[in-house]
Amino acid sequence: MLYFAYGSNMATQRLAARIPARFVTTALLPAYRLAFHQRGGDGSGKCDIVPASAQSAVYGVIWDVASHHKPTLDRYEELGEAYNETWLTVTDLASDRQFEVQAYIGNITALGLRPYTWYKQHVLAGAREHGLPPYYLRALESVVARQDENAEQHAREMALYAPVEPLMRAT
Repeated sequence: MLYFAYGSNMATQRLAARIPARFVTTALLPAYRLAFHQRGGDGSGKCDIVPASAQSAVYGVIWDVASHHKPTLDRYEELGEAYNETWLTVTDLASDRQFEVQAYIGNITALGLRPYTWYKQHVLAGAREHGLPPYYLRALESVVARQDENAEQHAREMALYAPVEPLMRAT
């Protein structure tokens, strides 16, 4: 299955902590905009995509996910509750080739939600890692986030980006 990630799952570390997947390419979804208005189970804002003007677009990452890993991803995305599944046509940034991809569309949205800083970090990490355009990065950086009061959750999420210490060899 080709999966279009436009939020926190753009980051390789974030997705790999959930399921194995193979990077395919970066892509553009025209006539949509990114919104942080999906209500997470923790009350914070998560990413969603919504139809918008023809001048709008959402960038994301296409991942190849084995069919036997899809139920696990569906559980993380709370398919049928928090998100619904949809199929979209996106365009490869490198070749202009089009792909039919599966994506998750928010089902529990509200105005005024803000993401936690760790969630915004996942989105930014993925966008930077995959070389999304500078203007798109600036737009993501400008999203107002709030600190998660659950320090343990914050630390756990940020630990995905901690440098790995090299193993010491016995001499």
